[in-house]
Amino acid sequence: METKTKLIVTMTLVAVIAISLITVGIITYVNQPSLTLAGSLYFNDSGEHHGGFESAMQWNVTLNVKAGFGLLVVTPEPGYMNNDRLQKWSYQISGFQISEEQIVMAIDGHPVVLEFVENDTIWNTYDNHYISATPDISPTIFPGFISHYYVELRLSGN
Repeated sequence: METKTKLIVTMTLVAVIAISLITVGIITYVNQPSLTLAGSLYFNDSGEHHGGFESAMQWNVTLNVKAGFGLLVVTPEPGYMNNDRLQKWSYQISGFQISEEQIVMAIDGHPVVLEFVENDTIWNTYDNHYISATPDISPTIFPGFISHYYVELRLSGN
């Protein structure tokens, strides 16, 4: 009888500890701030920022993250030529960290670093954006893009 009592007490204690840890984890997650960033995803088939032999396209993106995890959503614009090159419209984000200098994250498990660009000298349009471009970001992260394409992911730092 004593062995049964000890087992019940031990199991009850383990259950209380497990429930407490789960509750603390949930409360910690709920209290984490969420962050939403907007930007754009650009590609062309020339392999360079300006160009495009047959196709070039740009889409709007929204990144929603909380506690280092989130979702990057690419918004297709109906009716645009070459809109079908990109074959996936949402990507899992993990390991998200942001500082004044850069954003570090993984897009569907692929590590990506976006550097903060105060003065955009490539397009003269994307000042104060976090930007990663080929070759620092692989086009093949985005299904439908081939390795020799040029890709640029931009998120607004404002």
